[in-house]
Amino acid sequence: MMRDGDHSRFAGVPFLPGITLREYLDELRLKHPNLYGRLDLPRLQPAELVSIYRSLDSEPSAFADADHGGRGDAYRAAQTTYPLIRSRGIELLCRMATPVNRSAGAVHLLDALGGNGTMTRALRLLRGAAAPTVFTADIAAPMIIDALDLGLPAVRQSTQRWLFRDSSLDGVVFAYGTHHIPTDEQPQALAETRRVLRPGGRVVVHDFEEGTPTALWYSEALDRYTETGHKHDHFTPGELRDLLTRAGFRDIEVHHMYDPCVVYADSATEASHRILDYMYSLFAIHKLFPRNITRGADFWSAVEELVRRYATFTRTQQTEFGLPVRGLTVTAQGSRFRAELPRVALVGTATR
Repeated sequence: MMRDGDHSRFAGVPFLPGITLREYLDELRLKHPNLYGRLDLPRLQPAELVSIYRSLDSEPSAFADADHGGRGDAYRAAQTTYPLIRSRGIELLCRMATPVNRSAGAVHLLDALGGNGTMTRALRLLRGAAAPTVFTADIAAPMIIDALDLGLPAVRQSTQRWLFRDSSLDGVVFAYGTHHIPTDEQPQALAETRRVLRPGGRVVVHDFEEGTPTALWYSEALDRYTETGHKHDHFTPGELRDLLTRAGFRDIEVHHMYDPCVVYADSATEASHRILDYMYSLFAIHKLFPRNITRGADFWSAVEELVRRYATFTRTQQTEFGLPVRGLTVTAQGSRFRAELPRVALVGTATR
């Protein structure tokens, strides 16, 4: 068995561009020992990891940067500019992932589709020292590089082969991109989740219900107006419940969650423009307008019309969450203005 801190056998394993797994582990042990101590180094086989990371690097990714055909740079910029825009949903997801009888500040969560650490940064801004420890995981190298550069504990791993030890985490969250996991890979991702959770640990799977306006935003609007397209399946409530059941979890609940995008500004126009800028930039809908276009009245009008087209709600959702028939509202909040884009997510929770 390899000694703790002996990373020599990972010297030839690619991990991030220009960084081997050995170099990553050497730095992680010094800067993020809490994450380092939860990795299962003895079970990691160099030959297998070489195959995994080379495969990740060779596959086309929507979250590569623009010069590699993706929208990763636009995504990271939007998440950095608007760190609290999804704060309501992030807070709820964190609570759902916290095991019963555990204070949030004492738990260790994995944001399994964490991008460049949006959930970690948002919770730190919201809760300060009381925030839980959130480890960021993602398969996209630029996302992990950015998270590490921001000083966040982050790890690059595939959905099929996680680097964590058995029973090393209190909660795992899949959110804001679960539909990117291919359907045939989802059972293995949930099997890995169950393996790394402690008894009593929680899993939260968040997506948008198939056929609803928010899911259609992805499958219609993004597929048409992004350079990468967006052909991904979303869950039905029954499919989500079945996935958690087959993975061996208990106390399974599937429900809808109000998960809006919210920004504040000094004027109604600025608030509206900020939320529209977020939707345009995050999703890189550059076939609607090129990314370098001057943003005049035609730009704002077209983006707003597209966003409003998919911000519609059923009578049941209107009653349950107090939503209008059609969303995107701007209201005065004291001396400031609040822009809100309503969204209703589908969430499954379960216990190991």
